[in-house]
Amino acid sequence: MKKLVVIDDEYLTIEGIRVMLKRIGADYEMVGSASDGQMALELIEKVRPDVVLVDIRMPGLSGLEVIEHFYRKYPDMVFVLISAYKEFEYARKGMELGVHSYVDKPVTMDKLKNTLEKIDEELKKRPNKTDVEHEKVIRNLRLSLNAIVEMINDSNTEKWEEETKRIQMLMKKAEKSLPEYKEESYKLIMAASAAFYEKWKQYEHDFNFPFFNNVEELKTEEEVDEYVFLILQRIFEKISVRKIGSSHRVITQILDYINQNYDQDFGLNEMAEMVHMNHAYLSILFKDEVGISFVRYLTQIRMAHAKELLLKGAKVQEVSEAVGYNNYRYFCNIFKKEEGVTPMQFKGGVRKAK
Repeated sequence: MKKLVVIDDEYLTIEGIRVMLKRIGADYEMVGSASDGQMALELIEKVRPDVVLVDIRMPGLSGLEVIEHFYRKYPDMVFVLISAYKEFEYARKGMELGVHSYVDKPVTMDKLKNTLEKIDEELKKRPNKTDVEHEKVIRNLRLSLNAIVEMINDSNTEKWEEETKRIQMLMKKAEKSLPEYKEESYKLIMAASAAFYEKWKQYEHDFNFPFFNNVEELKTEEEVDEYVFLILQRIFEKISVRKIGSSHRVITQILDYINQNYDQDFGLNEMAEMVHMNHAYLSILFKDEVGISFVRYLTQIRMAHAKELLLKGAKVQEVSEAVGYNNYRYFCNIFKKEEGVTPMQFKGGVRKAK
């Protein structure tokens, strides 16, 4: 069953096409509709339909602008323009954007049926993805997985985010099912975790291997991507800490203490007493060695752990206490400032725009 969406600011047109599709009995399911250009962008990106029927004139973005936004990104997507007869010349211009055809208003059952039949004929002629192309995607995926492991082995923390996004893009391109996507993602974080453990065995007390159950419980590819990102972020942050901390014994001691005791209530003064150093000098030394202030570093570590706990379903009050904030409201304010959303919004699926 092919997926179809209709973009038109006339409710009757949308509902008319919905009814006609059922009567025609074609191999199409109408999976969504939108009444303006901006809604169209969000809908198409979300459902990625096979066929888009879009009106030329709409509030906000025009139909041609909607098509222009997607025709290079999704070259296999079929676009059909809906237009009034007097706009025929505009429809002809749409052909330059890869528009398959146009249907003039009013849309009738015969017009819709003929258009879909033509689309079916063209789709049958299109070659399917060859085994060679699929193997190329898989090969690139394996190369990127190896690249992440090599970065960990070489203590290279510069481009891990870029390589992680590339891996996730390749997995989507391989068109894996959600269970397969979860398995591949788990292989990635396990390979990264194993590489880190082998290189930094002396810090085994500060590292836990992720469980597959944590990935299996996630509902969407986006949630899986975010979980993978958090795990890899923690690994590469630890590597950065080891690289930076090794240059100064006192800073190494403090970084180790923070990573092991982030759930406790302490500040720079307590750290200064622990290492027998003036707190003002320690503040300067810490920023020189680590690149950010003591408070900033501690906050980042706590927020990373907080996000991980929230994704696992922990209550906000429990998370607040688990990462060292006894004042619930203060924790919520800090979280909102750092992440752009409240802990409840983050837990509920609202994420800060990257």
